[in-house]
Amino acid sequence: MTLIAEIKFQEQHQQLTVIPRERSKNILAYLHKHYAEKVTINDSATAVNISPKECIRSFKKNIHQTPIEYLLNYQVEQAKKILRHSELSITDIALRAGFSTSYFSKIFKERVGMTLREYRQRQG
Repeated sequence: MTLIAEIKFQEQHQQLTVIPRERSKNILAYLHKHYAEKVTINDSATAVNISPKECIRSFKKNIHQTPIEYLLNYQVEQAKKILRHSELSITDIALRAGFSTSYFSKIFKERVGMTLREYRQRQG
């Protein structure tokens, strides 16, 4: 392979790896901005102008989880911050984190290993 061909090959390879990373960064930015809303894979994909399948594939390749898995974890982390720094009701916290109350309680316990009230008491 000539030097010029090698350089072109490396540039193409670099573009192939940079584009998915950029997409993942853009999806992350979208999820962080809209986490309190009802977000779907279609919403995330549309925000970065790709198909839902490519959105999942690209994100999982770079972040090692699906956008929805990431979103749930991010929402729980946001809720934990609110629990630590406010006296808002569980319902208000659930809504601010983008959940319905019963689903939020279930997801929180699954991911944190304790109920919302237990978490708040241990932090206080």
